[in-house]
Amino acid sequence: MFMNTSTFNNKKDPFKELSNEWWDENGKFQSLHKFTDIRIQYINRIVSKYKKQDRKYSLDKLECLDIGCGGGLLSERIARLGASVTGIDITKNSIDIAKIHALNSDLNINYINTDVSLFIKNNSSKKFDLVIASEVVEHLDNRCLFFKEVSKLLKNEGILILTTINKTALSLLFAKFMAENILKLLPKGIHDFEKFVSPKTLIDEAKPYKIYLDEIVGFKPVIGISSDFKPIIKNFKFTNFFNVNYGISGIKII
Repeated sequence: MFMNTSTFNNKKDPFKELSNEWWDENGKFQSLHKFTDIRIQYINRIVSKYKKQDRKYSLDKLECLDIGCGGGLLSERIARLGASVTGIDITKNSIDIAKIHALNSDLNINYINTDVSLFIKNNSSKKFDLVIASEVVEHLDNRCLFFKEVSKLLKNEGILILTTINKTALSLLFAKFMAENILKLLPKGIHDFEKFVSPKTLIDEAKPYKIYLDEIVGFKPVIGISSDFKPIIKNFKFTNFFNVNYGISGIKII
C-alpha cells in the first residue's frame, strides 16, 4: 500500500513479506477487508457530492487512480462500480497478486509496479477524475511532495479521497499499541506513530497545491469475539469522532 520512493521510507517495506496475505479474509489483512465496505460507502458519498448522478453505476466512466493499491482490495470494488481504474504500488509482489486476482475476477484493471514520481514521468499527460490514497499517508516521509505530485495527476475539479490515522494519544493507544500488540488486528510494526497526521495538517499541506480538503468523517470499528474467543473487527461505522481513523476529501481547483 505504499507508493512513492520520494515520499516513502524504503528502508523497510512491511508489505513485501505480507503480499500473499492480501486476499485471505481471515489473514493479516482481515481488518482491511472489513474496512473496505465503509471505504466504498465514503467514496460513493464524496463522488455523489461533486459529480452528476446520471450514470448507470456510481463511478461509471470516471478515470480513477488508486495510489498504494496493494493487492487490489479497493481497486476491484471501484472497478465494479464502473470506474476505469489504474492501481499503482511500489511492492512488486502485491502488484503481481493484484493482477492475478483481477484476471480471475474478469476485471480489467491497469496495475503498475511503480511509484508516483515515475508514473508521472511516464504518463505526463494523464489526468484523473478521482485519486484515492487509502491507508497511505501515514506511511509517508514527505507529504508535501505527495500533494504536489497528486495535484499534477488530478483534473481541474478532480476529487482526492484519503483515509488515514489521526495523531492523538488515542490513536497511539488504539491504532498502534492495542491493534498491533494486544488485539493483534494489524501486523506488528506496520505503523509509525510519528507519521500519523491530523486533518488540519493535511488541509494546510494540500492547499498550496490547489487541493482543498474539507469533508471529514471518522470510522469506528465494531469489535466482536470470534468462535475461539479472540477479538475481531466485525465491521466499521461512520462517526463524528475522528481522533483515531478518519477519511478526508476535497477537490482540486485551479
